Amino acid sequence: MKKEEKIQARREEILDAALDIFSAKGYHAAGIADIAGKLDIGHGTCYRYFKNKLDILHALLDQVQSGLAEVISRQSPDKSNSLEEYRSQIGDIGIGLFELFGKDTRIGQVFFFETQGIDETVTVKIRKIHDLSARVTELYLVNGVKKGFLRKNLDTDVASKAINSMMFEGIRQSISHKSNQEYAARWMKAVPDLMLDGMRAGS
Repeated sequence: MKKEEKIQARREEILDAALDIFSAKGYHAAGIADIAGKLDIGHGTCYRYFKNKLDILHALLDQVQSGLAEVISRQSPDKSNSLEEYRSQIGDIGIGLFELFGKDTRIGQVFFFETQGIDETVTVKIRKIHDLSARVTELYLVNGVKKGFLRKNLDTDVASKAINSMMFEGIRQSISHKSNQEYAARWMKAVPDLMLDGMRAGS
């Protein structure tokens, strides 16, 4: 294994251990000693790869952002030509996002429950993640307005933010329900129904 690969492998080990610790103990109660202890390594080893506990959290949030971008990139905002095609896209994106946070509940636990009031840099990063999602959602809405299957007077800026608020709340609630698939499915049906009934042309 090359040196760069060894470095990346060790970073991933530390991040995985941090996910365990942060999701179980909470970010504030956790320390570098807990992470090092889980891996049976010295404190100094952690500090060779990350500046501090906050640096580790930022790396975890970067992974969330990458995962979110990957899910969003599976669909094209200008692909839909009808309300039903758009509904199908919403469903696919919703499934991808619920899977992103549901396949490893530790990620959602940290993202939704352990990032509040920690540090301004964390707040900014969380805001950027939400803003990225909203901007992409707006592209879908603009497409729908242009093609006539969404209302011409739709406020795409506000609507995109409202949609994302519902979506992220659905994921948060699903995590609170231990990522119950049936409960997640209820959210994935309710959110598109609420969206499309109010935004479709002629409504």
